[in-house]
Amino acid sequence: MSVQTRVMENGRWTTRTLDIHQILARNRERKQETQGIPTGAKPPTLGLLTKTVVPSPVIRSIIPARVRHRSKNDVVFVYDDYVVIKEAFGGERVEEDPFTAIALEDIIVKSDFDSSIQAAKVFGLRREPKLPRFPGKYWNLSDRPRSPPETKPEPFHENEIPPQILILTLASRTLVFLFAYYDVYGGIHFLSSTWPLPAQVPLTEELGVLLAVDPKSRAMAVGACENRVTIYALKGMDQIRTEVQSSEGLNAGKFMPIQEEKHTEVNGTILKMEFLHPPKGDEHHVILLLVVAKEEKTRLVRLEWDCRSSLREIDKKPGRPLPHAQRLPLLLVPLIYGTAFALVYEHELVVYRHILTGNAVGQSCPLEEYEPPEEPGHPRMLPMWTQWARPMRPHTTMDNIYLCREDGVIRYIDIREGTDPMISSNYKAGILEANIGRAFATVDLGDESNDLLLAAGEMGDGGMWHFAPRQPLETVGTIRNWTPIRDIAAASTTKSPRGFGKAGNTALAKEKRLFSCTGWGPRYGTMTEIRLGTEAAKIGPTIDLGELAQKGVVDMWALPDRSKTGIYLMVAHPMDTELILLPSSDDQDPRALSEIEELDLDVRTVAAGATADGFLIQVTQSSINAIAQEHGILPLTLNVEGAAITAACFLTIPTRTTVLLMVMQKQDGFCLHYGHFGQQNGQIAFEELGEPTLLRSQVSCVSIQWVDDRMIAFVGTLAGTLQSYIAEAGSSFTPCYEYKFEGYFSTCDSMAMITSEEGAAATTTERLIVCGLRNGTIQTLIFHTDRSKFPTLSLCEKLNIGSTSVKVVQDATRSSRAILACEQKLYTLEYPGSPSTTNPAIVAKIWMTDPMSPAYQQGPLSCFTQANSKIPRGYSKFGAGSLFYLAGSTLLLADLSSSPRYEIVPRRLPMNGTPTSITYSGQLDRLIVIYNMSTTEDSLQAGGRPDGPLLAGTFRPAVTFLRPNAEPLRSDFHEKGGLDALNAIDVHPGETYLGAMEWFPTDGDKQYHMLVVHTRVVHPANRGTTGRLLLGSLDIGDAGEVEFKLKRHMEREAPVWAMAAYGNSSLIYGCGDDVVLQTFDMSTRRFGTAVKVELRSPVNQISVRGTSLHVSTISSGHYIFEIEEGGLVLQFAGASGRTNTRHICMPQSLVMTSDDDCKIAGLWQPPQPRLDTMAPLVFEAQLPGSISRFCRMTRPVWQEKHPCLEREVIIGSCRDGTLYQLAILDERSWRLLAFIQNMAMRDLRVCPYPHPLVFERHIEPSTTKKGDMHINGDILLRFVERGGLSILAEMLHKIPDPDEKFADYSTAKDRSGRFQELVREVFPTLTPGRFGPVLEWIRALLLPGF
Repeated sequence: MSVQTRVMENGRWTTRTLDIHQILARNRERKQETQGIPTGAKPPTLGLLTKTVVPSPVIRSIIPARVRHRSKNDVVFVYDDYVVIKEAFGGERVEEDPFTAIALEDIIVKSDFDSSIQAAKVFGLRREPKLPRFPGKYWNLSDRPRSPPETKPEPFHENEIPPQILILTLASRTLVFLFAYYDVYGGIHFLSSTWPLPAQVPLTEELGVLLAVDPKSRAMAVGACENRVTIYALKGMDQIRTEVQSSEGLNAGKFMPIQEEKHTEVNGTILKMEFLHPPKGDEHHVILLLVVAKEEKTRLVRLEWDCRSSLREIDKKPGRPLPHAQRLPLLLVPLIYGTAFALVYEHELVVYRHILTGNAVGQSCPLEEYEPPEEPGHPRMLPMWTQWARPMRPHTTMDNIYLCREDGVIRYIDIREGTDPMISSNYKAGILEANIGRAFATVDLGDESNDLLLAAGEMGDGGMWHFAPRQPLETVGTIRNWTPIRDIAAASTTKSPRGFGKAGNTALAKEKRLFSCTGWGPRYGTMTEIRLGTEAAKIGPTIDLGELAQKGVVDMWALPDRSKTGIYLMVAHPMDTELILLPSSDDQDPRALSEIEELDLDVRTVAAGATADGFLIQVTQSSINAIAQEHGILPLTLNVEGAAITAACFLTIPTRTTVLLMVMQKQDGFCLHYGHFGQQNGQIAFEELGEPTLLRSQVSCVSIQWVDDRMIAFVGTLAGTLQSYIAEAGSSFTPCYEYKFEGYFSTCDSMAMITSEEGAAATTTERLIVCGLRNGTIQTLIFHTDRSKFPTLSLCEKLNIGSTSVKVVQDATRSSRAILACEQKLYTLEYPGSPSTTNPAIVAKIWMTDPMSPAYQQGPLSCFTQANSKIPRGYSKFGAGSLFYLAGSTLLLADLSSSPRYEIVPRRLPMNGTPTSITYSGQLDRLIVIYNMSTTEDSLQAGGRPDGPLLAGTFRPAVTFLRPNAEPLRSDFHEKGGLDALNAIDVHPGETYLGAMEWFPTDGDKQYHMLVVHTRVVHPANRGTTGRLLLGSLDIGDAGEVEFKLKRHMEREAPVWAMAAYGNSSLIYGCGDDVVLQTFDMSTRRFGTAVKVELRSPVNQISVRGTSLHVSTISSGHYIFEIEEGGLVLQFAGASGRTNTRHICMPQSLVMTSDDDCKIAGLWQPPQPRLDTMAPLVFEAQLPGSISRFCRMTRPVWQEKHPCLEREVIIGSCRDGTLYQLAILDERSWRLLAFIQNMAMRDLRVCPYPHPLVFERHIEPSTTKKGDMHINGDILLRFVERGGLSILAEMLHKIPDPDEKFADYSTAKDRSGRFQELVREVFPTLTPGRFGPVLEWIRALLLPGF
């Protein structure tokens, strides 16, 4: 017996199905908590901190809308619990690279709903066709660095609302109205209002899963699965706009679209619900159509009323029944004219009209005959039509509809008014290369016939496709999806690829990489490396510089070619220089230009640059050379006598004057020189400004900046100092400040000035100097400037990036971001707010990707540069800010992402099947992957069994070894024509490999390296199940490839679900409902007698810690056994009501388990056995998703500066692609964080959609309920990002409103006093009232752990 119920946990409504055994088990847990532990040691008091590191990529719906501004072509992506507004940019095709023509750019994200989103729609003014940006043509995206060509957008009024508003129904029974707006500074913000859904509706009816909006936005309806519909009369957009303008403004949040509410009962299950268009001449008529099923009959029920009257006047029409063969429609499509609508079925589309007269007539149109796919693994049943979309068209005499099917088939249907038949055309538009669900839409590109189709994948990536009449669908982009995740594994980078150096001496050796089994089937099944960082998408083909890069590269610079035939790349070698022309056309090869006599290419170049007038400047140790790119202007060659230029840099000031700063080494020391370039008498001229400035130390690097109409020169010295000099109005530089770096080898080798991102409303901009030191660290210095005083420098923070010198450059397109290079890797550094210890820098790795090669692995960095932001537009590839990445002799051109946050940058290897299990072998430096491989007759014959039981076009289990550092990611058996280490003859009919494990048995003298594969066999004759253990030896062959030899196989009477190794030569595995211990006798080469313990359900996971055996089961919870003298003795058990549990062993005798109910439980293992075998529950957490796998990762090296962080971090993965970061908190830390969290949940800036009972909860943390030991890191992150100290001060001193019933600490004095006590427990030496270190500590705890 089971019952379905909904519970509120952590502010989120979740549906749970419980049987009687689960309910009894939960009651036993509560009884144990109230009675306490009778004897022995007490369990520790620990908390659990969780944070979403990677949100789920599953998209529920895609909605084209104008929810930001009437001129913005927005597309709203609705995920499970967050929404993203993107802007669609369309352009003319670029034949050599279609990916540059059309793109979606992220604009803003909202993820603070704290509840799952059930449905989404938009209402407001009708969306009009988008006008072309240029007459007759779209603008080309390749000419756009980061924003549309219009440099001055339309003026935005601070109280202006967009033409459309987004409606969301949340599982917390809340109706949300949402839109984005611009403030007076151009910043984008969200504004929302909420309306509670009826509370009296039973939870099992799931009110809110159905949502419909009237085509004229006069009303909306919210439906449950059955029996109930709530109808709302909506205000017009003009009325809403008037209310907003008459209030205190959008910042006050005063708007509410709902005018009236009406609850209506419907007898039956509501299959579909849509509003119909009103008939001509009756524009005030509102018609809601419901498809209601009851007792194997389906009726079309109508609710009608006049929009000028009250909702109490709604007239309910029972409607006509549908034919029995058409009682279960897949889609309901309202047509744009009259009251016509269409019902979509598997084989046909039926158009109905005249429904108001009671004589609705249906016209049937057959849909495409389905041909089953030839690929294995696909069901042979007819795929379902999953969604429809209406393209934007200016005409109204014809309705155009796209239908999409789950296998990717797209049909384009024209329905004309007043014709018979109404369907004038119905043809197949193409097949999308994706499995499609409900997330499908069309986006207007400003053309009457061309459309952009967007579809999110269900079992793999989705995409963007350009559709033009009589043209095949063209793929123009990818919408990433790495679900479902079946297994994850952390791979060490200790054995680094060739060219990375000795990993043991670098930070690279400490890193781990996260791999996962994702997708399904031969087309979408992949091994995916999940990477966090900043994406640099490769543009165009790879360029091989060949011998040009063989002499070693010291530095390089990208210089503009005003003829627009390409771009110049000046490459400095240790002894000479190369000038290379990289052509814009991919058909041409790069060409070395050695014939330019005006440049000195026989010596090493110190610095190179370009002026605003297009002059190319080269600075060598002995000369300054400049050439013009226009005829009639003579070049410049200025030789330096009696000195050597050791460092130089350029700066173009707002007056378009280019300044050169140089350090010259003379007999009396180092001097600072500067001057500017110009033109005089038809020749390039250089005029030196001021007198040389004598420097106090030998120089390592220089930089020049223009601040407050003054020149500021920064000089890094070998003495470990950073000196600053100031010059005004062409005068000489004057020393003003010197900063001393601390530590060994603290020499600044490079530097860049960046600004902090404090938002568009910031009145001041803080400047920082990012210094890359020779010891592998970064030091950011705050640059304090005052017109009346000399500038000063103060330390902001130190970051360890590696162990070699760090190169720093300012991002050419983002003044707030710096690009770092260290140990052959690239990083970005950016401050999201005011730079301080409470707002640390965000450091992210740069990952190079290739749209045409998902498995692309970037090589070790040799050198990099960026195209200057002054490069004029007009290049097909070389846009401003383009990143040039040199790896060996290979040059890559990439477009660096502008996102200031961490992005998910997956790397994939197609597996020709479904990967199910993965583990990493440190001995082999390989990923051991179990997957279901697609087979054909040819592959079976090659495997030696053409007449076996496996049929062509089916799956068979396989095991393979992947090299994680290979490019591309590949198997050791790739050259053998497959990805399988076992032959087909080794597979039994109906067999599935469930997992693999390395085993290292030893006889005392020699250790053996074995691989054990455990399987399940389903016998076709009687559908009975057995299992096998396959044991094979592993070794590295002479060619460096893994050699696997199957030694023996052991038949078992039931499937072997999981296994682990114990001791020198023992195996423990779960066989059916039994846990089996067997020891291998090395002398006889045989296994001994099996020791069995029967459980109540099959085993899900086994692990060994010391002499303790941990067993997680399918439906009977978690068990802890003690291994004693070759036997298994039950010590403790967790709750038996938990299903499909997994676990990971933690310090302090703690084991953390997860289950299908989306819960995490911390179980403590007492040191001694007890009479009560129930393992004490230490903490419990309710998450939005169910964690199916755990693994351990290592934090990036730059996070080591935080002493509160453990080097190792626990990652939990869900099948929906979500990754959680988990950390154990001691009691003092938990109490402080819980106190802050409980206050933050009452603050609408942190939790804008709180549960009504949140104010009745205690602020003081309590250990009574183990669910209260959970700290939600997502709430804490919003707290620190949306105000931090200011919000904390307001929460501590807030006086409760009359409707807020605080259960404790209702006065500000008591609340503030208790908070001070909790802070002192964690920070004993902290000055009272100084809470900055508390915020710094919280930010550190929430940093992504990989």
